[in-house]
Amino acid sequence: MTSPPPPPGPTTRASAVQESLTRPRAVDGTVLDKRVAMVDLIDADSFRDLLSSFSDLYRVGIKVFDDAGNRMVDVRVGNSALCGYLWEFGGTRQACTKLVTGLKNDAFAARDGLPQPHIVDCFTGLRYVVVPLVYEGDAMGRLILGPYLPADRPGLAEQLYSIDSRVERQRAELLLERVRRAPEDVIGKVLTQLGRVIDVVLHTSMRQLLTSQLHIMSVTTSYHELEERARQLREQNEKLQELDKMKSNFLATVSHELRTPLTSVIGYSEMLLEGIAGNLVGEQRDFVQTIKEKGASLLALITQLLDASRAESGNLSLQIVEFDPTPVLAGATTSIVPQCAKKKIELTVDLAPGLPVLKGDRDKVGNIVVNLLGNAMKFTPQGGRITLSAQRWSGPRPPRGNDCQALFGVPAEDFVRIVVQDTGIGIPADKVGRVFERFYQVDDSSTREFGGTGLGLAIVKSFVDAHRGEVFVESVVGEGSRFTVLLPV
Repeated sequence: MTSPPPPPGPTTRASAVQESLTRPRAVDGTVLDKRVAMVDLIDADSFRDLLSSFSDLYRVGIKVFDDAGNRMVDVRVGNSALCGYLWEFGGTRQACTKLVTGLKNDAFAARDGLPQPHIVDCFTGLRYVVVPLVYEGDAMGRLILGPYLPADRPGLAEQLYSIDSRVERQRAELLLERVRRAPEDVIGKVLTQLGRVIDVVLHTSMRQLLTSQLHIMSVTTSYHELEERARQLREQNEKLQELDKMKSNFLATVSHELRTPLTSVIGYSEMLLEGIAGNLVGEQRDFVQTIKEKGASLLALITQLLDASRAESGNLSLQIVEFDPTPVLAGATTSIVPQCAKKKIELTVDLAPGLPVLKGDRDKVGNIVVNLLGNAMKFTPQGGRITLSAQRWSGPRPPRGNDCQALFGVPAEDFVRIVVQDTGIGIPADKVGRVFERFYQVDDSSTREFGGTGLGLAIVKSFVDAHRGEVFVESVVGEGSRFTVLLPV
């Protein structure tokens, strides 16, 4: 900001400085609703060093007080010895105290709603100029320039010696020589420069404060927005969890209630096929056989739903026993032998002799293999090949995602490794990671070729996890898939 040229007298000069310091500036919006104290706005040490260099240059004392009367800057030049001498006598000490109190606290006269600077003449004949510091309409404090001896005065005022007769004229005049004698135009220049310096300091400091406050407000607003979104997400998550729980309970209840009548349907179908109610002929036997097969398929589906809902709700229970896995694995193949014969699929079973005893749930381990074989059967075309193999294997578990433990080495463990490999259609690379999700179908279109609920592999994953094992898949589209299960020994 450019200040007007210095006028000839200190009074008009002080008015110009005050106008420069109080001229309003446009601020986009209201950022700070509270009043800013000068001591909080300006770095006191830097401000003191700046004005000290200014005072050394012009050899005039400078004092700055904030609006609460706290002294921020006090630079004395030349008058310390004289003031110290006058402080020795009671009369002049009282006069000095009264003068200093007035310089700090006397109210400014106002013109057009703005405080105006004023001149204070000391009883010694020295002079001070007191300028209000105002920024954006807020009183920030006051600046006191002086004391200095006006150039048109020959020396100390006679009033000084009447206040206390013990003051020695010769000594007082000798100490006065250290005080700056300055013409009014020099004081005007000093005030001009001071006005520009303080104006820049206040403007820069306020801009930094506004920038800081805007940043804090932005961060605070963003935090509150994120907090509100987090709250909404928590509420939605709780609702989804409640709905999921209701769905699981519904599936479990309905599946359980369906099992009893369906078991009866299958049982009566078997009795009809055995001729208990009379011999069946021709199409009668075919129809009953179809009822039995479809009932068995539906019962398997209901069993899958029950297993999935139990695993999801955390109610999956294991009947832990020690067992030989060989007969369990061999028995699991019986579930797909008829389908293999029907589709002319070659089934190969390669179980290494002397597999170690496992400690776990025999039926759940059997279900793991049954589901893997059923999955292989569904996606292997006619004339394909399915292989079930098992052997003892020692090694580290495969890494999961960003597993930092892999950086430091994963300890080897003993497992029974079960592998189900097929020559089916394979799984696209971008969908391999999702095949163990509940109800997930690689082909989820309404016209998909292969049926199913998408629960088989999810059940496999839950049963393997319950045994603290690992399951993973490797697949190439058009060549087949290889599912590997590691059950710890």
